[in-house]
Amino acid sequence: MSVTLDKAPRSFTVLMQDGTVHGVLLTPDTQEDRDLLHFDAHWGDCLDVIEVTAVDRYAASIRAIAVHDRATAIEDYKNRGGVSYSAARSLYRDCRVWARALTPAGRASWLADGLQGYAPLKHFALIEAMREFGEPTA
Repeated sequence: MSVTLDKAPRSFTVLMQDGTVHGVLLTPDTQEDRDLLHFDAHWGDCLDVIEVTAVDRYAASIRAIAVHDRATAIEDYKNRGGVSYSAARSLYRDCRVWARALTPAGRASWLADGLQGYAPLKHFALIEAMREFGEPTA
């Protein structure tokens, strides 16, 4: 009888600071333990706490970095455009829907267009969609 390792998704808590992963822990089972972890990490060590679902610690760190990058892009657009966070988040969602609806050739065409210079949030959503579909981004 062969034995296979189960790669079922689990909840991980990723501790980050300025986009750098400092630790990946299994998320505690109880809300009280989660709250304590968040409090200690944030107020004690000045770390951002991101909860993600992944199959292992490495995948969790990759997902947390993506979450951090997305939040940074939205925050940057909010600050540059002088709009609310909800407006910036809504625009990001619209850009993501747009990027996912394009064909691979269409995404490559927009990437070559120099979108980053005049529409950085749209460019970010385009790159994210291309990575999600396994398309080259360089």
